[in-house]
Amino acid sequence: MAAPSALPRSAEEFKQLVGRVPLKELVRETSDIIEKLCIEAALELTGDNRASASEMLGLSRQGLYAKLHRFGIGDLIRDD
Repeated sequence: MAAPSALPRSAEEFKQLVGRVPLKELVRETSDIIEKLCIEAALELTGDNRASASEMLGLSRQGLYAKLHRFGIGDLIRDD
């Protein structure tokens, strides 16, 4: 997965990638950014309470932990 900062931030920047980068890749990476931002927001809103954040996001706790690991969010050794 590309780093979120590597993705275009405007319609014009996306337009320049059309034909150079497969649409499937652009959509996947954009979806990953949105997912990461939502997880970070839920953790912030819940004071880093992962059980509450997972419920807020409609994920199982295990699903949230997998995504935290995937995106490199938080102290993954700690258990709440």
